[in-house]
Amino acid sequence: MSRPPLDLSGRRRPTTEELSLARQIVRRSGIVEAMSPHVDAEVGRPRRLPLEALLVAFQINALQRCHQAHLIDIARLLNALSDEEREKLGIKSWDEEEAYARVTWLFSKLCRVLDSGPDGLGTEWFANCLARASVPKRYLKSRSVAVDGTDVETWGAFQGSITTVEFDGEAAETQLIDGPPSPSRTTRRAKVLAIGKDGRKQYTPDPDARAGHRSANGQHNAGPYIGYELHLAVQVRDVRWTDYIERTTLGPEVPNLITTVVLTPAGAHRAKSVVAPLISAKRAGHEITDVVWDPGYSLCTPETTTYPLSRAGIEQTFQLVMSQRGIRPFSKEAILMDGQLFSTLLPNELRDLATAPMKATGAYRRAYEEPFNRRARWRLVRHAGPDKDGVTRWRCPFCAGLLRSRNFPKTMRRSLKAPLVILPASQQRCCCGTVSAPPADLPLVQKIPFGTTAWRISMNRRMAVESVNAALKGGYVNLIRGFFRVFGLVKITALLGFTIAAVNLDRIRSHEAKLAEGQDQPARRKRRRVGTWQDMIGYLEEVPTLSAGPPG
Repeated sequence: MSRPPLDLSGRRRPTTEELSLARQIVRRSGIVEAMSPHVDAEVGRPRRLPLEALLVAFQINALQRCHQAHLIDIARLLNALSDEEREKLGIKSWDEEEAYARVTWLFSKLCRVLDSGPDGLGTEWFANCLARASVPKRYLKSRSVAVDGTDVETWGAFQGSITTVEFDGEAAETQLIDGPPSPSRTTRRAKVLAIGKDGRKQYTPDPDARAGHRSANGQHNAGPYIGYELHLAVQVRDVRWTDYIERTTLGPEVPNLITTVVLTPAGAHRAKSVVAPLISAKRAGHEITDVVWDPGYSLCTPETTTYPLSRAGIEQTFQLVMSQRGIRPFSKEAILMDGQLFSTLLPNELRDLATAPMKATGAYRRAYEEPFNRRARWRLVRHAGPDKDGVTRWRCPFCAGLLRSRNFPKTMRRSLKAPLVILPASQQRCCCGTVSAPPADLPLVQKIPFGTTAWRISMNRRMAVESVNAALKGGYVNLIRGFFRVFGLVKITALLGFTIAAVNLDRIRSHEAKLAEGQDQPARRKRRRVGTWQDMIGYLEEVPTLSAGPPG
């Protein structure tokens, strides 16, 4: 069957700034130098479309707000360039009728090379090089990232009812979802086209798309879908200081930049997908010390989350769910509860605490946090570690100065800010010394105790990645079904890298505009202080000093 003629005209000519910006991103990424030996052939006629020109065209297309990652748009863009602009990109002779064929042929060859992954040059490397090339180093000011995933629906046709697909991925074990509704007799069951190499069912012609579950948003309800899951690590503000109870001071505002990109088939294990790239990003130069994420990741086994991150020097901030809460077995020297070590003298009324509802705000939420704040005073404080084996040492709250008691006279000489607690007269010893805990005993430990006001302020930094998800789902582009009209994980990841780079540039522009708006605001006059030295003895400055005259 012959294909109908394509319309290869009608594209707006890019501006000089767009062309220059796209060339800078491609050159800073280093992709052309790394991929040219594998893409270019030593024999045969030179290609009319160089690799750099193709990548620049992809990036120019992504710089347009509300664009779509279609190969036909790239062909139209190349036709819209002037002869001088094509010559700058290395295109010496160009036939507009052959534009689409040349774009698809070179893009397919590039994806075949990325699929083979020579010298570690895979699709994940390709997308992250573009994402990092769009971010100047002066904007990477934070050592904390927020991680979240969003759905990317496949373009492949699906046959049957979406409610009848089976969640056969590893992520189904850690997602807080209800089972799919039982299909009725009139419901058409989902057609399985094949079984993929990973042993999972293939429902569409897309060989890498799988069934997964997505949460509800303004565009769709919660439920199953067919496609991929995009994991993003977004830069957020650092925790500059905290008292671990009520107050947390965050660092300066930073742009919400995407620093790490991972695309996996829907339903794949979330922790296995994103933890290794985070550690690799830290080794590559982005100093990451804190990760903020939701239960979709923290519910995974600690062998895939806590332990590798802690070994790399990365701490976690996350929301505990009911299955993770409560008292866990530990030694007689401390109580392990909600992932934190507490003194054995902790009152019973502070052991089983309820968390605030999701939509609670203001005084209603603070009423739930107040018992957690009082319980945080009874926590054990890290004394040393972790050592080479990950073992940490902890000391009790009385020795650390968090609490005072008349039963322990040495604590009465501490600061009066530490609460005075009443203990039974028979209690003459606060602890038996420092407590050593291997990492296997603390799989859910966090820097700030869970449930406190200080923890809530730190956890709210996760909203930054939700803002980026909103930019990808309608704010800047809309990654709905039809945004990509190609099949396969390799091709979609390659096209996604250019869009991520463009979103980063948009985040930087938004951040700069916010700072400029704040500078334009008139400075508020400081409240005048009263009772100062100037007010009390300022009259002395008006008394003239007596010059020393001759004696007599």
